[in-house]
Amino acid sequence: MRFDLKVALRYLLSNRLQSALLIGGVAIAVTVFTFNAALINGLAEFQIDRVVGSSAHVTLEPAKPRPQLVPAADGAERLVVSQGANERRAQIKQWRTVESVIDTLPGVTGVSYNILGTGLVTRGELSLPVSLKGVEPARLAAIAPIDANIVEGEPRLGLNDVLIGRKLARDLGISVGQPIFLTSSQGRERSLTVRGLYATGVDSLDARLAYVNLDTARVLFDLPEGLTEIEIKLADIYAARAVARQLADSTGLEVTAWMDKNQRLREALEGQGSSGSIIKMFTLITIIVGVASALLLTTFRRRPEIGIMRSFGISQRFVLSVFMLQGALIGVIGSLVGCFLGWGFSTLLAGLGAESGRRLPVDPSLGQYDVALLLAAAASIAAALWPARAASRIDPVEAISQ
Repeated sequence: MRFDLKVALRYLLSNRLQSALLIGGVAIAVTVFTFNAALINGLAEFQIDRVVGSSAHVTLEPAKPRPQLVPAADGAERLVVSQGANERRAQIKQWRTVESVIDTLPGVTGVSYNILGTGLVTRGELSLPVSLKGVEPARLAAIAPIDANIVEGEPRLGLNDVLIGRKLARDLGISVGQPIFLTSSQGRERSLTVRGLYATGVDSLDARLAYVNLDTARVLFDLPEGLTEIEIKLADIYAARAVARQLADSTGLEVTAWMDKNQRLREALEGQGSSGSIIKMFTLITIIVGVASALLLTTFRRRPEIGIMRSFGISQRFVLSVFMLQGALIGVIGSLVGCFLGWGFSTLLAGLGAESGRRLPVDPSLGQYDVALLLAAAASIAAALWPARAASRIDPVEAISQ
């Protein structure tokens, strides 16, 4: 064993209570660091899953025509007025070509080819506005787990079938197997049979969204060939922007990633991340102040001993190394203990309420233990630098005389 390391260990073991308090302080700080990371990151994943888990990660829509601008003369002011055509809805006509492009993309876990529109659903004398979504029966659950949310009936979409939310069914006073009358915004009418009732827990969906067969939607909205929307789900949701850019370049359509559709969610996550960073910063400051003050006190208490060692020819570099090693040992041991405690505490809280379904959004796997270990050890070594420099500059004659 190196002699400087042996001296550093002897200094730590000579006052075990102080060393234990120092290591405990670092361990508590690291515990707070890792638990905060597990909570903030777990909460972010929970929010993303709630918002994005049942929606598309990338959405393709028909390209919006932009007017051609004629260069204006120098000093002239150019005013542009653009009027969109309203005779026929914008649609993705060459969607089979887009489908072949999507099939080549890696990481795609689900694709849904949709026709969206609005209409009125009528039952007796009661009429309610609804949003209609035409999907292929085989891709019903490609984006949202509608089949898993069926509470009555079955997730079947024949040409004359419709799936509606449980709240809409209650508002209309109907149940599975009964007919409803649909009138689309294009004026087309169709009588459909309710095959299933779903419940997502979101009232705006359960009360206003109805699923129909894609071919039925083509008739209702007078779109015999095209689509109004293509939805894509990815294995890596954070790759959505890169995939969106790639699809926009290759298809010429309007492509939007989920991050750009959920500005408030992104702002909330950024705010949570900033709060977590502030807590982590104060945690590191606590480690630095605690280790530095304790080692500085040790330096003054051991001035005569350091002076004697210096009088025997011990170099300043050796004394500096001894105190730096003390800081490193305190930081590494305390960090390891803190990481273990943080993981255990996070695991304990994550398990609470699991049976009732009301567990805290804490994810022990997102505790950033490697970051905590490195930062805490680095903070302890940095905190030892000032006391170590003070110890290495002690004058042997002055120290022995004291």
